[in-house]
Amino acid sequence: MSDSDSNFLIILLVAAVIFLIPSIIAFLRRHPNRWVIFLLNTFLGATGIIWFGCLIWACKAIHITASPRGTNGGESGLNVTANDVMRVRLEHGVPNPPPSPQISTEEMLSRLERLKKLRDDGAIDAEQFQRMRDAIVRAD
Repeated sequence: MSDSDSNFLIILLVAAVIFLIPSIIAFLRRHPNRWVIFLLNTFLGATGIIWFGCLIWACKAIHITASPRGTNGGESGLNVTANDVMRVRLEHGVPNPPPSPQISTEEMLSRLERLKKLRDDGAIDAEQFQRMRDAIVRAD
């Protein structure tokens, strides 16, 4: 191998390291979006703007969750691959509706008249009418 070949390889290696600086920083910092940064850096980094954007993204502060069971995410909604997890328990059934306030007789009659008008106009069917009427009567 001649001197010119070895010099060319060294220059090529230095250029590759400089080109991949955003990816290297992201992987060293264990950034949650390191693979996205790597892909953008590799395939679109030659544009210059994308390279600079990847560098900023890789250097930004990483959100560390307070929960030891949570995942560390990115900082402003940019976390594509990791988010803070919020555990939710699903239960079957419909929760009890809050108790409705007492309504006056005049208000109840007004509601029933409006409901009957909806039924007469064909806006609601008999089953819907029955269900809504029962709800109004029970509210008393």
